[in-house]
Amino acid sequence: MPRLLTIGAGLALVTLAASIIVPDYRHATNRIAQKRTMADMRSIATAWEARANDVHSYAVAPHKGPVTTTELARALEPKYIRKLPHVDGWGAEYQLTAGDYDAEGHAETYTIRSLGSDHKSDRADASGATSRFASDIIYSNGSFVQYPEEAG
Repeated sequence: MPRLLTIGAGLALVTLAASIIVPDYRHATNRIAQKRTMADMRSIATAWEARANDVHSYAVAPHKGPVTTTELARALEPKYIRKLPHVDGWGAEYQLTAGDYDAEGHAETYTIRSLGSDHKSDRADASGATSRFASDIIYSNGSFVQYPEEAG
């Protein structure tokens, strides 16, 4: 009987420790993914802006609107960035857009979006600080439009 109580107490201790450690671990891994994503987005933006400075447009494809990471990599590697990050910290491909085309077909704006931990797009008009890891992170025209509140 005492052995059974010892095993039960040990099991309760392990369960208690796991209930404390697992959420902390998830939070830490999400923070790491967020920080990596934001750093990668800044790198992508810096390279895209350097290219736009040379060619006077953010357009990288013959079509308007969404740009694939492959199209952007073709335009930026290796001159502006050695290796373009294709996926965010959670493994989802970045959503890229060139927009506001002028009469000559030059894109005057760009947007880089990470879909966050849930891999689902937030509403289109999202902006400001967020407190959820599932929220999109959006970088557009030189600054974060939607970002984690700790990064504000």
